[in-house]
Amino acid sequence: MNRMSKLATIGILLLVSMTLCVSADGTYSTHEDPLVSLSYVNNVLGPQIMEQVLAKIDEEYVKISDISMASAGSYTTLALTQGQTVMADACCEVVLISGMASAVITAAANVEAGNGISDLTDGVVLVNSNLLPLNHYLVIPKSDGRGFTVTSETATILIRGEYHVAG
Repeated sequence: MNRMSKLATIGILLLVSMTLCVSADGTYSTHEDPLVSLSYVNNVLGPQIMEQVLAKIDEEYVKISDISMASAGSYTTLALTQGQTVMADACCEVVLISGMASAVITAAANVEAGNGISDLTDGVVLVNSNLLPLNHYLVIPKSDGRGFTVTSETATILIRGEYHVAG
């Protein structure tokens, strides 16, 4: 009987330990707390995460490049003759390289309000009939009848934005 009780005790201990192992294995293999190896992280999860990050970067880059392409038009060089008038649309940028030109403001409301062409180099506004200074960065902010007329025989300008030449 002594021998039988020892075998029974060993059997019970084996049964209890196996039960604990099976229940522990079931607890840690759930989706809430998975066990993964380093190679799984490096070979499977890492590339998946990197692919998602790069896709998001590409998506945002397309948005940014669309904005910069829309606003990054290049300057055009215009050779104008005396009497030609350039009327600009909104946000037109101008640099008078050579010659002489004077500001033209056609809207009465702008003339009365003192609105004109913004000289960002000097921080002033050129109103009707003011001469455009050479090599100054000028901005025509709205398409409401603002522009300039060439007063010398010829004039060369750099211009970026939409405009119309008359004369």
